[in-house]
Amino acid sequence: MLSFRILGPLEVLRDGRPLPLGAARQRALLACLLLPPNEVVSSDRLIDDLWGDDPPPTAEHMLHVYVSRLRKVLEDEGGGKVLVTRSPGYVLELGGSDEVDAAVFESLVRRGRERVPGSPEDALSLLERALGLWRGAALADFAFDAFAQPSAARLEELRAVAEEERIEALLALGRHEETIPELEMLVARYPLRERLRGQQMLALYRSGRQADALAAYQAARHALADELGVDPGPALEELEAKILRHDPDLQAPERVRPPTSEPGDFPPAPPRRTRGFVAGAVSAVVLVAVLVVVILWPSDGEPEAGREPGPSTPSAAPSGHSDLRLDWTEVPGATATFGGPGDQVMLGGARTADRYLAFGYTAGGQADAITARDYDAAVWMATAPTRWEPVEAPAFEGPGNQRATDAAVLEDRLVVVGADGSSGDRDGAVWVSDDQGSTWRRVGITSPAFRQPGEQEMRDVTRAETAGAAAQLVAVGYSDDGDDEDASVWTSMDGSTWSWSVTGGLGGPLDQQMDSVVAFDGLIVAGGFAYTSRDEDAAVWVSRDGGGTWERVKDAASLEGAGDQQINALAVGGPGLVAVGLETLDGDTDAAVWTSTDGSDWVRVKDPSARFGGSGPQVMYAVTSSVLGIVAAGADGLGADSDGAVWTSIDGRTWLRLGPNTPAMSAFTDYGGEAVKVLIPAPGRFLALGAENHGTERDADAWVGQPLG
Repeated sequence: MLSFRILGPLEVLRDGRPLPLGAARQRALLACLLLPPNEVVSSDRLIDDLWGDDPPPTAEHMLHVYVSRLRKVLEDEGGGKVLVTRSPGYVLELGGSDEVDAAVFESLVRRGRERVPGSPEDALSLLERALGLWRGAALADFAFDAFAQPSAARLEELRAVAEEERIEALLALGRHEETIPELEMLVARYPLRERLRGQQMLALYRSGRQADALAAYQAARHALADELGVDPGPALEELEAKILRHDPDLQAPERVRPPTSEPGDFPPAPPRRTRGFVAGAVSAVVLVAVLVVVILWPSDGEPEAGREPGPSTPSAAPSGHSDLRLDWTEVPGATATFGGPGDQVMLGGARTADRYLAFGYTAGGQADAITARDYDAAVWMATAPTRWEPVEAPAFEGPGNQRATDAAVLEDRLVVVGADGSSGDRDGAVWVSDDQGSTWRRVGITSPAFRQPGEQEMRDVTRAETAGAAAQLVAVGYSDDGDDEDASVWTSMDGSTWSWSVTGGLGGPLDQQMDSVVAFDGLIVAGGFAYTSRDEDAAVWVSRDGGGTWERVKDAASLEGAGDQQINALAVGGPGLVAVGLETLDGDTDAAVWTSTDGSDWVRVKDPSARFGGSGPQVMYAVTSSVLGIVAAGADGLGADSDGAVWTSIDGRTWLRLGPNTPAMSAFTDYGGEAVKVLIPAPGRFLALGAENHGTERDADAWVGQPLG
């Protein structure tokens, strides 16, 4: 059975196990075929969707290559055909047991809406099941892509309708008081939907809060006037009049308490996770990758802000122990600070002399019923770890989608790198601040370094110093010229003027991407992945001249192997360098670790105790080191709710992991969807700032890890 999931990041599961879908354009091809499943999509349309108005001469050939790769992933040996060639293009033929979560969602919503008037209990269960399928914004991987935006907007509109119908069912069951907190969130997300405003007024009135109900009407009136220049519609005006005269038609029905088991011919909806809950056995395995970023804690004696920590290989952990065990706790108030309408996602961070900054993007609620979400780059700033505020800056906004991915400090300037989709495709983007993050400006908007044909994205940045040369910034990522994806490097002396390179060991006949970069012993080392004719391998590149020229590490058997391997993060530590990532073999994804003494010769760390594996996907996204030891972190995909996962080591060769059911890890197993993205050490501890699932949205959260014992 194949399960296709587009209500969030694109995922495909076979019998509950996630499948590796390959590079970005290959994933986009699958999405194009999924939006009308079981319908032929012409090759011309696919080329238009994947490459836009200026496809390369090899576009048709590359389309065939992507189709061939997807067939190998989707079609079992001896099984039926899934991706079929049919003139004038291709069709994704789903079998009777296969499903697309969007189709299941629409069916449940349709049935739920039909039952609201006569069977609100059944309707409520159906609608909760439907909304429970969402894992983030629809087609979240393709927010920058024009082909996905109409379908994403339609699904988001239907999601809003489902929320309204669910509230209607609760009101019909006399459960108005419990709708009030949810309506506050929904009204903030959809401020111009008059039905939600009316439901909020009715719930408040039925709860004995007439004044609040009338205030809600005034808030609706102001919102409509300010945004659209119109007055509330007749239904909302009539409801206000009824509230003023205490119309008996507004009286609440007799309360129907939630049943102990769901009625009807469908299974019960899964329970919501509460703090401290650890998921048990479940039927589906979904890795919900919610991004986390880490910021330094204020303390004397910390590494200089913006620099990679130097080599540190302690002989023993604190208190004489031979291993490192961390007790993680949630920072009070972080959820309330970072929560809000839409998603709040963080991808990078930095520290200045007197404040902390986090970077990413924010996806606010829809402006109206048919407008898709707008993703803007975002910066959050704090003078103390628990007192955060968003930085309002026009430089982070634009007509397309923007996001910030990482940051570095160069002298007194803070430099943020990322991507911008305003020009119709994705370009590299840089923002700078000369006052420690209070004000920002965009640089190099028309620079050739960021406006190459096709798409570019800057993934990571580091400050590099080489012998006899001034310090400079080196950013890495990828460029897609329409033929394939190549690893790319950008360099700058001042953060404002940048040069771009995709030559000298960075290109290749198939897709390659750099995801992480560090400065090490006069070298610059980048890690990521590269496709071969067979599969995907981990890849490492080395520069000996400050990022000017690069060479790919060759003949590295430890970076290759059966299945797919990928490096997600690099850090200085252990014997010299530690790289972490993942390996997918026969549909099973486990964490993976490599070490190197010089950046060129790499050794795959063995895992005799199976600490890198588990019952679901295990992925390492981050690694760092300090005098305490080495810490890697990522996600443990235990069923539909992934949890944060942490591994520790003293020497980089032997690793320890505390399970999610231990008290020290309970902070990562509350709401679900936790995953650590970046780690940076602080004296005596490790800190994380990130995000987790709150209902159908992502809100940031923060944790502190201190040594046990």
